[in-house]
Amino acid sequence: MSKLIAEIKDVLSLHLVTNILLAISYYILKVNRPICEYLFDDCFLELKEWEWLTFLGCIIVIKCRKQGTFLEYMSTACMFAKFLNAVMMFKASPIYGFVYVLILILHTVVLPRPVYQGPEYVTYFRGPHLQEELERDKRITWIITFYAAWSPQSVTFAPIFSEISSQYHLDNLKFGKIDVSRYPDVGKKYNVDSGSWSKQLPTVIVFENGKETNRKPFISPKGTVVRYKFSKDGVISDFDLNNIYHRCKQNPLKGHKAKTDDEIAKEKKEN
Repeated sequence: MSKLIAEIKDVLSLHLVTNILLAISYYILKVNRPICEYLFDDCFLELKEWEWLTFLGCIIVIKCRKQGTFLEYMSTACMFAKFLNAVMMFKASPIYGFVYVLILILHTVVLPRPVYQGPEYVTYFRGPHLQEELERDKRITWIITFYAAWSPQSVTFAPIFSEISSQYHLDNLKFGKIDVSRYPDVGKKYNVDSGSWSKQLPTVIVFENGKETNRKPFISPKGTVVRYKFSKDGVISDFDLNNIYHRCKQNPLKGHKAKTDDEIAKEKKEN
């Protein structure tokens, strides 16, 4: 029930509501009197505009078919719709176009997309410490994110990973992160490219019994990186986290003391 309430709050968030309004703003302004009479020469969409909208619908269906959640679907759909809105605004009048783009910028700054800001249960590793921890107690399943501070995708994924860690952490199911831009040797050891043109950042790897069992994005037999779009539901599903969680919960560690929140916070501060 709490999850459903949280999803409803996300759907009704001011960011999403205003995002949808911006995505359909041109249509609203163009066909509704008396607004259209002041802004445009007529109050109906031209044939070319209908063609553009039809093409937009096709693009949204193609690009959004693999989105993990409704929020991601709407976010991507609104992005394409706002781009078309800007084109049509500029076509109607350069002034309308500039004003619309300015409003989009203000919306991004003032009402950014909500991100998770709750507690996290993530261990931040330095260099060889990761391998040492994996070998120290192989009963523990580790889910590790290899990231780079300069990578936009890594920054976007960070709150998602934190939220997942808060929901699934156990004494024998732990989450960790390591910055491969600071420790490139670790990246090489686990076949994660930390270069500026890398398509592997972030990379999430599951270690069970001290060995890798799953990773995203994965490398094909031809040696190419198969792109992966990270989302909360996608990670939970593709890494089979629910089954891993239940399996770990049914086999708890004996005599193992879990780290406290203060210890985790201290460890994060040191890194």
